[in-house]
Amino acid sequence: MKITFYLDVLSLWCLYAMRSVERLQMEFGSTIEVSWQAAPIRGDRPLGYGREQERWFYRRAEAITGSALEPDWLEGPLTGTREANLAALAAAHLGRRGLEVPAALMRAAMEEGRHVARRQEAAVIAAAAAGLDPYELEGAMDEAAVIDRLRHGNAELASYGVDQRPTLVFENVIPDRAILSGVWAYEPMAALVQAMVRDEERFLAFNREHPEP
Repeated sequence: MKITFYLDVLSLWCLYAMRSVERLQMEFGSTIEVSWQAAPIRGDRPLGYGREQERWFYRRAEAITGSALEPDWLEGPLTGTREANLAALAAAHLGRRGLEVPAALMRAAMEEGRHVARRQEAAVIAAAAAGLDPYELEGAMDEAAVIDRLRHGNAELASYGVDQRPTLVFENVIPDRAILSGVWAYEPMAALVQAMVRDEERFLAFNREHPEP
C-alpha cells in the first residue's frame, strides 16, 4: 500500500510525525511505499511571529508528546519555511526522493537549532543528507520544476479538503483511501496500515478463489 506524507520541513508536528513514519517503515518494510510532498504552512510568506511564541508552541507540544524540541532556528517574524522546503524538493528533483533529506532538515532545525530557514544552510544540510554537491543542490532550488512542485503541494493538499501539516494519505489497491490530518502518533498510523493491508489481502484472496461471474 502507498502512504503520501504532506509536510512542512519546519513544522514541529511534522517532525513528530516523521519519527512515526520512519517507525512504520521499519515495522512494515516493503508492505508500504512512502512518498512525501512539501506543503509549506504559509506558502511563500514568513511565519509572522517570533521565537518566544515558537518556544510556547514547543512547550505545549512537549506537554502532549513528552519530547522537547529546540526553537532557536526561528530568528524572528520574517523567518519563513520556503527555502528549507525548496532544498528538500531540490534533492528529490536530483533523484534523492526518500525521507532522509526532509528528516535531516527537520532534525537540524528542531533538534539542533540550526538556522535551516536560511537558503545556504538549508542547501548544505540537504546536500549532506542526499550525498550531493551543495552548489548543485542550491542551483536546483531555482529550477521551475522545483518551484512548481512546491506550489503544487498545497493545491494537492487542499484537494483532500484538509489544511493540516502533517497530513498522511493511505491508499491500498482495492482501492481504499484513508486520510489522517494532524495526526502525528505511531499507534493510529500502524493500526490503519494493519487494517488496510488485512482488507486488501482478504479482498484479493477472495477474488483469486472466487472469480467474478
